[in-house]
Amino acid sequence: MNHTDDDMEEDNLDQAIDNTEISFKERLTYDKLSFYYISLPIMLVGNLLGAFLLCAIQLESVDLYSISIWLLVSFIMFLYRFYHYYLFRGESEINKLRDADIWLDRYYSNTLISGIVWGSSAFLMFPESGLLNQMIVLFFLFAIGFSAMGILAAKRDLLLTYALVTYAPIILRFFFMEDELYTRIAYIILALMLIMILTANYYGKVINNALNNRQHFMTIKHTHEKLKERFFSLFERAPVGIYYYNPWLELQDVNMHFMKMNKVKDKEELLNTNLHNLSNHQIIEAHKEVFRGKTGNYRGPFEVLNSKENFYVNLSTVPMIDAEGNVAGGITIINDITNEVTAKEEMIRNAYYDMLTNIPNRTLFLDKLKSFIEHKKQNGEYAALLFLDMDHFKKVNETYGHDVGDQLLKQVVKRIENTIGGHELFARITGNKFVILISSLDRNKTLSKEMTSKYISTIQDKFIEPFNLVGNEYHVSFTIGIVLFNNRDISAYDLLKRSETAMYEAKKNERGTSLFYQSIMSQEIEETLMLENDIHKAMKNDEFIIYYQPQLDVKQNKIIGAEALIRWDHPEKGFIPPTTFIPVAEESGIIIKLEEWIIDKVLREIKSLSRRLSGFPLDHIAINICTVHFLQPHFVEKLMLQLHEHGVKPEWIELEITESGIMRNIDDAAKKIKELKSFGFTFSIDDFGTGYSSLSYLKELPVDMIKIDQSFIMHMNESKGDATIVEAVIGIGQKFNIKVLAEGVEDEPTLEALKKMSCDIYQGYYGYKGMPIEDFEKLL
Repeated sequence: MNHTDDDMEEDNLDQAIDNTEISFKERLTYDKLSFYYISLPIMLVGNLLGAFLLCAIQLESVDLYSISIWLLVSFIMFLYRFYHYYLFRGESEINKLRDADIWLDRYYSNTLISGIVWGSSAFLMFPESGLLNQMIVLFFLFAIGFSAMGILAAKRDLLLTYALVTYAPIILRFFFMEDELYTRIAYIILALMLIMILTANYYGKVINNALNNRQHFMTIKHTHEKLKERFFSLFERAPVGIYYYNPWLELQDVNMHFMKMNKVKDKEELLNTNLHNLSNHQIIEAHKEVFRGKTGNYRGPFEVLNSKENFYVNLSTVPMIDAEGNVAGGITIINDITNEVTAKEEMIRNAYYDMLTNIPNRTLFLDKLKSFIEHKKQNGEYAALLFLDMDHFKKVNETYGHDVGDQLLKQVVKRIENTIGGHELFARITGNKFVILISSLDRNKTLSKEMTSKYISTIQDKFIEPFNLVGNEYHVSFTIGIVLFNNRDISAYDLLKRSETAMYEAKKNERGTSLFYQSIMSQEIEETLMLENDIHKAMKNDEFIIYYQPQLDVKQNKIIGAEALIRWDHPEKGFIPPTTFIPVAEESGIIIKLEEWIIDKVLREIKSLSRRLSGFPLDHIAINICTVHFLQPHFVEKLMLQLHEHGVKPEWIELEITESGIMRNIDDAAKKIKELKSFGFTFSIDDFGTGYSSLSYLKELPVDMIKIDQSFIMHMNESKGDATIVEAVIGIGQKFNIKVLAEGVEDEPTLEALKKMSCDIYQGYYGYKGMPIEDFEKLL
């Protein structure tokens, strides 16, 4: 086999080893197998030629029949073994590795058979007389034996077996011949056989050692190649930049990621680039640390090589040691952390700046206000904190959507920034609420107030010009709370809280105004907060009671329904009217939870009522729903879940919504009303005539009843104007086939007047006051 074949076989073996996990012993077995089969063609050809030559020499001294039989057997054996050799060569390396033991057993068997064939020559090819021809047979046996034993020397048991089957017949033949000369020859053959075995055994050890050494070498080479391949793969495909450099800081090799970081496709563009060309001396010093036997580290901006573009990196460089132990250069691992740094900066910015308007948020403002207070000079000079609340901003979101609302906020911020001076601190606290810190006014409090008022007027004047919202003009105004301070005895949080308190007090009086903080305001706010907390406790402790005020048919004076009204008997403060706690609930946002509690309570009570009375005896029970709650995205789904939970039919429930609330988002309201009516609910419009009364929306909204506000009913007998309005509303109801309910009927004359006007239903203290479910049940 030539050198090329060896290389190919070695490559095939390496590939097989890569794909198959094999032990050292298995690989050694494979090497022996290869050694045997590589030498097999020479051995076979030698045996065949030897057989032909022996037969030719013995033609005259041995009968032709014996020669023919022996030669035929030898030739068949040659073909048989050559066939096995052919099969072996055709096998893949993986199969050879897997079936090595089978191939070895096959080789051993064939070798022993060959030995037996040659051993049989002592009987078939050995002449009865003629010492020369007899010695020729012996010569051929030793010639073939020497060549075979040299090859079989790597396997001791095979060597001994082969010697036995090859030489035992000739030795026995000589021993059984009567001449003493043959006996001596037999001993000589036996001695030569032993010498040959010992020699071959030694040679076998040499071969085995050579195979072991070769296998160790192959193992080391294979491991080295694998490590080299893995290192190269790691170097080239590492998710970080890696490069080598020499003592002159010239790049010697770079990986693919570093090329990508530097936006080059050809490695040659970066090779021999000198790092001294970088403008950042910290990076250069980090690389020089390597030649002092240290590790260099750097974190910060890194210039794209051959460019002025920067990105942030985390860089670490270590010495590269040569065979003599000297520092021959360095290896640098560089990780692009631009996204990480940007994300951290973004996170910090989001923590301290408003994401929508890009101005300081509440957190940063309080930090700066705290710092301002701590460093404020004790010279008596006043500063002012303004708390600005955009009026009616909720209507913008409800009418136009939050996207338009966000755009309006941006425009408002831009206009304020163009108005205020550079020394003022401007921040967005939340939603539509902003603050401005005027850091320097005057030592005189009155003059400081005048300066602040003038400052506020300047801001308000800038908002006289309307904004353009989706093609419509929209005017913005602010309700502003102000707190003046001139010392360090107050915290930033308290200042903010006081300015907000003043804003809410101003809003109570009139929106679009401003008010300076007074200490009495805090007491009112605290009372409001206490009331808010008490509402939470009341829901938890079941302190609220549902009263049912009957609704009667005007003509028959018969109870046909009732309105569910909430009442609160506080365990410490006694009876608290709804006019006191409902506005607090609406302002704080608790109203949704409170109304969900009311709905749950009403459904539970009317379900029990229907069980006791074996059916529901009324047309409906009316439940008031505030606008904020009704316009919630999942109002319908939640309401239907509550009905399903209590087993109450939608036909039993009438939902009361206010006229002004509907007009905030009439499209959404109409959609929800139609959806709920499809389930069986009925609807009434509360306080009709006090807000946006319009015939057009009555066409759009499929309501079942309109309620005339009690402010018109209570004085309709004394006021011709109220009576006219009541009559007109009843006429509208008849025109649109909508029932009309008069609220607040307190006397017989009012009821009689309503009968003449053909009003459908009345409700008020004249008929029945509100009462708990137990008392209401007695009326039925």
